Amino acid sequence: MTKIIGILNYNANSFSDGGMYNRVDTAIAKMESLFQQGADIVDIGASATSYGANLLSEDQEIKILACLLNQIDCKNISIDTYHYSTMKYAIDLGVSYINDVTGGKDKRILELMAANPQVNYICMYSLVLPADRDIRIKSVDEIYNWIANKIAECIKYGILNERIIIDPGIGFVTNVNQSLEVIRNVEELKKFGVKICIGHSRKSFFGAMTNQPPQDRDIETTAASVYMLSKKVDYVRVHNVEMHKRAFKVFANLLS
Repeated sequence: MTKIIGILNYNANSFSDGGMYNRVDTAIAKMESLFQQGADIVDIGASATSYGANLLSEDQEIKILACLLNQIDCKNISIDTYHYSTMKYAIDLGVSYINDVTGGKDKRILELMAANPQVNYICMYSLVLPADRDIRIKSVDEIYNWIANKIAECIKYGILNERIIIDPGIGFVTNVNQSLEVIRNVEELKKFGVKICIGHSRKSFFGAMTNQPPQDRDIETTAASVYMLSKKVDYVRVHNVEMHKRAFKVFANLLS
C-alpha cells in the first residue's frame, strides 16, 4: 500500500498554507492531526522553496527547527531541507527521513546519509532553488537519466538501495505537460529498483484542469494519488491526509 507523507509547512511563505503553522503550538497541533488522520510520515519544512521564496541560511533554519524538534518525538518525522547542517542536526535528534530537495548536489550529504543507515533518504530532482518557471527540463528523459546516475552515485557512497527514495521533482523541474507525463507513466520510475515518492499536492500543473486556487486542489490531488496508488507508487507527499486515507480505503476495499 502506498504510504502517505503529510506536509507540515512550518514557515510563513509556502504556496498554499504558508503562515498557518509557523508557530510551535500550531505546528505541533498540525503534526498530531496529520498522524491521527493516518499519515505514515510527517514532512516538516522550515523554509519554502516554491516560486519566489526567500531561502533561509543554515543558521536561520536550524534555529527555527530547534524550537519545534526539541519538543516532539522525531520518529517517523522527515525534514525537508537544502542544507547539509540542517540535515545533520535533524539526524542527531533522531528523525527517520531526510527529504533532500537539492538532489544530493552537496556530496557531504551523500556521505552523511551513508554514515547514518537508520535514516531513509528522499532525494528530489531539482535544477534551482527556489523553483523557477523559466528553468525546466527539455524532456522527461532528463529525469530518467538523472535517476539512474543518482542511484549509482548513492550506492557508490555506500547508501543502500532500500534506503533510497527518489522524487522526480514535479513542479520543480517540469512544466504542466511534463508533470502529467511523469505521473501518467509513473511505472517507468519503478523500473529503477528503488522506492518512489511523488510530491504533486496542490501544485500549479493542476491549474490546467481546474480554476480552484492551490489551497482548494485537494480533490485533484487525491484523484492523481489514487491513480498512483493503482500503480503501486511507494509514497505520496500531500497536504490533505484525511481525504487520501478515506480514498485509499475505498480503493483497497474495491480490490478485496
